Order: sequence, then C-alpha cells, then structure tokens
Amino acid sequence: MSLLWRPAYWLFILMAGAGLVVVGLEQSAYLGSYPIAWFASLVLLALTAIPAGFIIYRLDQFEPEPASLVAIALVWGGVVALTFSALANSALLSFLQNVFPGGVVDSWGAALVAPLNEELYKGAGLVALYLMRPREFDSLMDGLVYGAMIGLGFQVVENVQYFMMAAAQSAGGQLAAVAGMFLVRVVLAGVYSHMLFTGLMGFGFAYFVINRGRVSVRLRVATVALFACLAWAAHFVWNSPVLDAWLARGGSFYVLALIVKGMPFLALLGLVGYLARRREAKAFARLMAAEVGSDVVTVEEFRVLRSGRLRRRALRRMKKVQGKRASKVLKRLQRAQMDLAVLHAKTGSPNAPILEARRDEVRRLKALLAQAH
Repeated sequence: MSLLWRPAYWLFILMAGAGLVVVGLEQSAYLGSYPIAWFASLVLLALTAIPAGFIIYRLDQFEPEPASLVAIALVWGGVVALTFSALANSALLSFLQNVFPGGVVDSWGAALVAPLNEELYKGAGLVALYLMRPREFDSLMDGLVYGAMIGLGFQVVENVQYFMMAAAQSAGGQLAAVAGMFLVRVVLAGVYSHMLFTGLMGFGFAYFVINRGRVSVRLRVATVALFACLAWAAHFVWNSPVLDAWLARGGSFYVLALIVKGMPFLALLGLVGYLARRREAKAFARLMAAEVGSDVVTVEEFRVLRSGRLRRRALRRMKKVQGKRASKVLKRLQRAQMDLAVLHAKTGSPNAPILEARRDEVRRLKALLAQAH
C-alpha cells in the first residue's frame, strides 16, 4: 500500500510542515546574524553526520531499510521531535520553576525535562514509522536503525542551535567558538547523545512489534518499557549535574566524566546491537536453507552472502578483475539472492510464485555475469 493511503504519513506531513516553519525561521535568523558560523556549522556537521548515517544504515546487513523511511526518520528527529519537544520543554520548565526553588531547576531542570519530552516525541516517530510501513519492522535491527536515525536527525539540528549560541556568546571569534563546540558536542560526546538514546528505545520497540503472537503481551510490554526507561535514564544521566566538578576541571577529567556518564549505555547499545546481528544472521541462514546447494545459491555464495565484509570484498575483486560493469551485476545478484530470505519469511511457502520469479531473476543475473567474464 502506498504511503499516501496511510494516515500516519499525513500526520507526519502536517507535523513536519509546522516544524519546518519553525526550524526554517530559526535557521534563517542564524544565517542572517552569523552567516560564516552558520555555514561552518553545516560543513562540520555534514562531515560527521553523513558518515554516521552511513554506518547506521549499514548495521542491517541483510535487508537495508527503504530510503524513504530513513528520510522520514531523519526529518522526524530533526524537525518534528525537535520542534514539539522544545515547546513541551519550555512549558514544563516554567511549571517546575513555580514548584521548586530556582537553584534546583537550574541544576536538574535539563535532566528532568529534556529526557521526558524529547524521548517521548522521538519515540512517537518510531510508532509513526511502524504505522506507515509495519512490514519494514521485521527484525530487532530495524528498530535500532530507525531509532538511531531519528536520534541522528535530532542531534544534527540541535547541534546547529548550540553552535549558534556559542557564536552569539563569543567575543568576535565566531569560528573558534563553533570549532570549540564541535569538539565538545561531536568529537568528544557525539556517540553518547541522541543516536544512543533513541537507538535503545528503537530496539525495545522492535521487540514489541516483531514478537506479536510469539511471546506474551506482558513480556513485550515489559521489554519496551524497560528500553524506554533505559533511553530516558541514559539521557537523564547525561544531562544531570553529576560529575560537573570533573567537567569544570577540564582536560583529562572532562573526557573521563563524559566516558563515565555515557560509556555504560553505549556499551549496552553495542551489546544489544551485537545480539540483534547474531539473531539476524541465524534467521538468514534458516530462511536460506532451502536455497543453499542449488543452482540459485551455491554453498560458496552463501558463505559470502552471510558476511557484509565478504560481500564487499567480492565486489572489489570483481571490479578489479572484470571491471565496473561486472561488479554492478554482481551487486544486483547478491541483492537478489539475499531477497530470497526476505521472501521466504513473508510468503511461508517455498513454492510461492514470487519466490520462483526471484529465482529466475537470480539465474538471469548469473548468466549475465558469466557473459561479462
């Protein structure tokens, strides 16, 4: 079904449209006031965000996410979640200032308010993506990837805001201020931020949706609640004044404080990511079992298909030996062979017409590759 028939898509369009007005006006103001610093911010963030997005995208080694949903995830994070959570943050901070002493809110306000609102709106993006394309959430890695992409979008636009605040507070050295903030927020702390928080939430959300009918509702709810709490806790600890004394000392103490506050949660995300990849690899082997050893997928081809590293090595070797055209054909062949696993999962029948058609496509590509030799 086309996205145009999905109500969640139109909700995204409405919210993104409203958010783009706010973000657009904000960025226009930055450009008008600090043009050099603004352009420098975009260049620096592009140099880091694009590789980060590429790495996240490559985490799902067997079934890459559709580009359209990845784009929606980035926009949701950088426009929708950022805009609406900022409004909620302001309202909640105002409320807390009327309830607690000013010193408490100044110290703990960011730790209490931002995790609650920002993780809520970023998590809503995961729900929206699922409602748009429920079949694209068929593995734990899907949730982790979409969550990290939402976090990346949020992180990039938020960093522009911080860079511009640094430029505004500088005594004329705007580029130096931007470079300093880039060092702190991206180089030293980038891996401990929103990509981490929402990646954790995405893992829990994926567990909830892909195990429908397989495990108890109680376990599914408990798991998604646990990972939502972990995302909130990681954000809370990161924003809290804990270890501020170390941060104030600078140097190695500053770096150590960042590691202590962020590394445990990053290690946890790395662990669940590793488990998700292992689960994907086992599922891929199980789904491909009926194909391996046939003319469609040989044993050696299957060995290569199971590893992203080996697939890339085979493509490089083909390009070096047979040329660019042969390498492109091999890439299409690998994709067609891996799609067999996806189709086995979706059809549940080894003789489904769509599977037979894909096997014929694999044979056609093999013949085409043989001609290129």
